[in-house]
Amino acid sequence: MGELKAICHTTSDHQGTSPRIVVELLDSVAPADGAQLFPALVEAAAHMVMMGRPLWVDTHALSGNAALARRPGGPFEFLDQSVEARLVTEFGLMTSLQVPDVPPLIPVVPDCATDNELGLVASLREHRERDVVVRFRALNAPVSDLHQRLRRVARLVRTRPDDMHAVIDLGFVETVPPAAVRQAVSVARMLVDQLGPESTTLLAGSVPATRNGFVTTARDRPEVALWLAVAEELDGAIQYGDYGVTHPAPPASGTSMARSPNPYLYYTIPGSTIVFRRQPTKVDGKTPSGAAAEAFADLAEELVSRPEFAGGDYSWGDQELAQCRRGGRRTAGSVSQWLSMATSHHLSHLARRTPNNL
Repeated sequence: MGELKAICHTTSDHQGTSPRIVVELLDSVAPADGAQLFPALVEAAAHMVMMGRPLWVDTHALSGNAALARRPGGPFEFLDQSVEARLVTEFGLMTSLQVPDVPPLIPVVPDCATDNELGLVASLREHRERDVVVRFRALNAPVSDLHQRLRRVARLVRTRPDDMHAVIDLGFVETVPPAAVRQAVSVARMLVDQLGPESTTLLAGSVPATRNGFVTTARDRPEVALWLAVAEELDGAIQYGDYGVTHPAPPASGTSMARSPNPYLYYTIPGSTIVFRRQPTKVDGKTPSGAAAEAFADLAEELVSRPEFAGGDYSWGDQELAQCRRGGRRTAGSVSQWLSMATSHHLSHLARRTPNNL
């Protein structure tokens, strides 16, 4: 919910730029009565349509039992129709000049997608033409095999290389091993040759799955160093991508949150992330109501007092963080609130930064 809220506050004020946003659908995104995630997803997707930058939507993590996976026509078609309906409700007919001439979403498919999955994407493109994104995860296969997979996807979804993008996904990274750079460069060269540098992205993330300690620290972002190493080999001919302020791997399906985590924040700065964490005050061994919000207020107070704070005008998230400091007009006691602010700042950071100052 926090990430979707941040998307809804994304703007294109920075010379008309905004990052491409990929949303991975999980089983928890269910279009059921009373559900909150799916309506929030539709709202975020409609917002990005109005910006002329439709969401890239990836369904690879959906299980066969997921409510979205069981929808007639598949999850892409159902979400596509839901976003169209939301735009009609908000702005009237889709032919209105208020609505940009862009599709409701861009499908992201694995390089090893099944014939049936690609057939559903082909049907989606018959309804409305759109680009297709191919995501490469297993890079240990020969480059010639990956090339054949790319061509197979193009053939089965009935599109041309000019209407395709590729994402080279390295997942979670802690270092920049030379072997990984060489492997990524080899795959990237093939994809850049086939699709072009503007359509090829290297994706990685370094936010850990768990948090330890309460001392504010600055962590390197090895995904930036990795991208710089690959880009140097390709004369800059590849796009940068990361996982934002969350760990690349989603929680296991059915994972129970037995307790709320201590207040935390990952604040992106060039090349690094400042990690803040607080422990709420306990009474008789228990965390009283409002203690998490109070602890986060202390965290926000420290952040806005530091020279790395970008200022309240930098993004919606930074404005909220400034108002969450002690004595401010906002309180934030939930994970979704913390994530929304950090994600908003991160998106603005990417929109404003130059390739050599990520």
